[in-house]
Amino acid sequence: MIIEGADLSLDAVESGEHYKNCRFSYSHEPLRFSDVIFERCEFQQINFDDSEWLDCQFIHLNFSNYSFNNSAFYRCRFDKCQLTGTNFYFNHWKDNQVLECKAGYLNFSESALDNCVFSDCALQESYFQSVKVKKKLQFVGCELDEADFLDTPLNKVDFSKSMFSSLRVSPNQLKGCIINPHQATVLIQLLGVKIKDSF
Repeated sequence: MIIEGADLSLDAVESGEHYKNCRFSYSHEPLRFSDVIFERCEFQQINFDDSEWLDCQFIHLNFSNYSFNNSAFYRCRFDKCQLTGTNFYFNHWKDNQVLECKAGYLNFSESALDNCVFSDCALQESYFQSVKVKKKLQFVGCELDEADFLDTPLNKVDFSKSMFSSLRVSPNQLKGCIINPHQATVLIQLLGVKIKDSF
C-alpha cells in the first residue's frame, strides 16, 4: 500500500508501508523501523541517533547533514539520495546498498561495515576512519578523491572499479585491498615511492 502526500508523525510509520511525497514531524521516541519504503519524503527531524532500520528503502531523500550516529542498518538500500555531510558515526551496517547518491563529506568513522556496496556515488572527502570491514566492502563507479581511510584495515575492500587521484590511507593497513593497475601507481606515489623510467 502506498501512502502519498500525507503529513504524518514519525511515530505513525508502520511496517510494510510505502510512503511517497510525505512530510514527517518529530518523534521523541527511540526510532525502530522495519520493511518501510520512504520515497521523496521530507523530515523535520534531522537527528536520528540511536535508531534502527531493517529492510528499509530510501529513494530520492535529502539526508544532507543529518545525524544517524550509533545506529544500525540491516538489508537497507539508499537510492539517489542526498547524503552530503551525513553522519553515520559508530554505525553497524550489514548487507546494505548505497546507489547513485551524492555523499561528499559523509562520515562512517568508527563503524562496522559487513558486506556493503557503494555504487555510482560521489564520495569525495568522505570519512571511513577506523572502520571495521567484515566480509567485504565494495566501491563500484564511485568518486573517492581525498576519501579518508586512515586506521582502517583495507583487507577485503575493493576500490578497483572506482576512481581517485588521491586517497588517505595508513600504509600498514593496505594489505589485502583490491585495486587496479592505475590505482597502484597512485597509491605508490601516495606512499612516497618515486617511479623512475629505466630507459
